[in-house]
Amino acid sequence: MKTEITRRRLAFAALSSAAALNTANSQAPEDLNAAAKEQIRKNSETLGKFDVAMSTEPAFQFKA
Repeated sequence: MKTEITRRRLAFAALSSAAALNTANSQAPEDLNAAAKEQIRKNSETLGKFDVAMSTEPAFQFKA
């Protein structure tokens, strides 16, 4: 069974999911600083669940 998705259907799916997220997060927090720190904490916990080898190179290079 071959399933094809058109660009129009893909755009509709992306826009509908973005709209759902926007309505869920429509209330602005009272303390933006505390909200930002909480989001950073959640992101770091999520990233901490992944094992990354020390030999893994970053996707960028620092140049002075």
